[in-house]
Amino acid sequence: MNDEKQNVWVYGVVPVGASLQEVERRGDRLPEVWVVEAGNLAAIVGNAPQGNGKKTRNQALAHARVLEAAVADAPVVPFRFGIMVPGDQEVGTDLLEAYHDELAPLLERVEDGVQMTLKVYYREDVLLREIVDKEPEIAELRDEMREGPEEVTRNVRVRVGELVSNAVEQRRQRDSADILERLKPVSLAAVVDDLEKEFMVLNAPFLVQRDRRQEFEDAVEEVAQERQERMSFRLLGPMPAYNFIDVEEPAWA
Repeated sequence: MNDEKQNVWVYGVVPVGASLQEVERRGDRLPEVWVVEAGNLAAIVGNAPQGNGKKTRNQALAHARVLEAAVADAPVVPFRFGIMVPGDQEVGTDLLEAYHDELAPLLERVEDGVQMTLKVYYREDVLLREIVDKEPEIAELRDEMREGPEEVTRNVRVRVGELVSNAVEQRRQRDSADILERLKPVSLAAVVDDLEKEFMVLNAPFLVQRDRRQEFEDAVEEVAQERQERMSFRLLGPMPAYNFIDVEEPAWA
């Protein structure tokens, strides 16, 4: 509990009486946190950081880690990074009580779900060989590039770049749609986020039923094994349903 006059950092909201065993288990790797209750809601809070930018960066990591530990045992409405109030009393009155009618439905919305974020990347060398092998025009233009000086083949290089970019995009659309379709039966919903790299196939948070998480992970592993020569897969989670909190009824279209 916050005994000194120091601002309280709010991580997120859980049901009152929620089990937070994973938070306790990871206690030596997390900042000190405690729970403030009001009615049927409870907030996970801790001391707000004080000091330099490094502490702020550390707090950003801690914020995510506390929420990920909490969601292992309970539904969580995550608060955005940086929410601070003067003390525990204000957490109860100014947040939990004042915003009860907004927070309670959000908590109910994610009661049975966790977010699993899937990031898929092409193996660049494999993909480019595939494109050259299957796109005759690109292969012919590459031969022209090799035979002429750079200043003469500048337009050819531009054309090759355009063709390769189009070929990558065509494959990305096909492959990402196929992956999403394969994982649809084992997830409640999914959204497609912006790509982070040029040769990224898919960046997609999935909403997964808590008691079907292993089934989802097994399905991802199966899909990844089938595509391991062309792609690499990275699955993150479980984490709070960041991408689905504002969706009234998350579901596949």
